[in-house]
Amino acid sequence: MKNITINKILIFMSIFAPVNSGLFLFSNNTSIFAANDHGTSILLVGKEDIILYKKDIIISTDDLKNIKKNKTPLSEKKSVFNIGMIDEYLKEGKNYEARNHLSEIFLNKKIPEKQHEIKELLDKLNSELIFSTKPSEDAVLYTVQAGETLSKIAKQFNTNYELIMRINKKPDSRLNIGEKLKILKGKTKILISKSEFTLTVLLNDRYVKQYRIGTGKNDKTPEGTFEVKNKMKNPTWYSPYGGVYSYGDEKNILGTRWIGFKEKENLAGFGIHGTTMPETIGTASSDGCIRMKNSDVEEVFDFVTTDTGIIIQR
Repeated sequence: MKNITINKILIFMSIFAPVNSGLFLFSNNTSIFAANDHGTSILLVGKEDIILYKKDIIISTDDLKNIKKNKTPLSEKKSVFNIGMIDEYLKEGKNYEARNHLSEIFLNKKIPEKQHEIKELLDKLNSELIFSTKPSEDAVLYTVQAGETLSKIAKQFNTNYELIMRINKKPDSRLNIGEKLKILKGKTKILISKSEFTLTVLLNDRYVKQYRIGTGKNDKTPEGTFEVKNKMKNPTWYSPYGGVYSYGDEKNILGTRWIGFKEKENLAGFGIHGTTMPETIGTASSDGCIRMKNSDVEEVFDFVTTDTGIIIQR
């Protein structure tokens, strides 16, 4: 059985437009057949024959003939996932449910060849669910009371005042009584892949955003689970080769933020930081720490709290 590439079928808004039937119309006039419960295929649109069989099995018309001829059990065919479910979520405006379903697919790499396209759709959904002032199931809408400050409100929700400012597009920390603030709820986690040079932020184990990183040369970046020790803006760099360089010194390579890890046996001094050498992102060139572009690490910094778990994998 030959699987067609998922972007001929799926969910990516730039590629297809839903029709009234809830099925798909493709720009290349691809023909789609949908098999009903009785195994009968129905032509839906256009030209290059493709079958959607039992909703979650993708096969060509030639393969369908072979199935009928050879009576191959459907259970032996490669299952993709229920694209109809995601389509329905998006058509009904259930972006939260669509995001959660796609997050599972992305994080578990169920369609590895389509990670990039899925990430783009996740980022588009989260631009509203996470990074806008619009209400969502990921957040609460809080009404500012007399005498409150951003720091006190942030502490109440175990988050950072900088993140509240970022989400609510506030230019400064001043508050007005009765002001509505969108505050994300739940626990943040960081996943780092050394081989893929990525750092992924999760909220309640669901995808928030993924960033490119740099890692340690000669496999110096340790693997395992780490805890946050400290966070610093405009950090001083204590060079492992000797020397102390304040923020702004041309020899200070840490960039604008530092997120330090708690020490473990034979592991000390590691963390996530910005860099004055953005060209090294996507390479193994540090002394073991995780490097990020300054704008990226500033965003991650706002999400991270002292109870944020950090998992580094190969």
